[in-house]
Amino acid sequence: MTDLTPTPQQPGLHVAKPAKDFPAHGSYACRCGATDRARGDDNVRDLVAVWIDHRNTCPHR
Repeated sequence: MTDLTPTPQQPGLHVAKPAKDFPAHGSYACRCGATDRARGDDNVRDLVAVWIDHRNTCPHR
């Protein structure tokens, strides 16, 4: 399986939660170079909201 971590060359959002009792983790990358990572269910939920906002406003989508 290939690495699913987003990069500016392969932009996107990746979120994983290996099991119910483990914390979620996620990361995003945009073509413009913006990147971020988070660990923990609440932090990942916030990361997704930031990604959606960035995706909707970034001219490099």
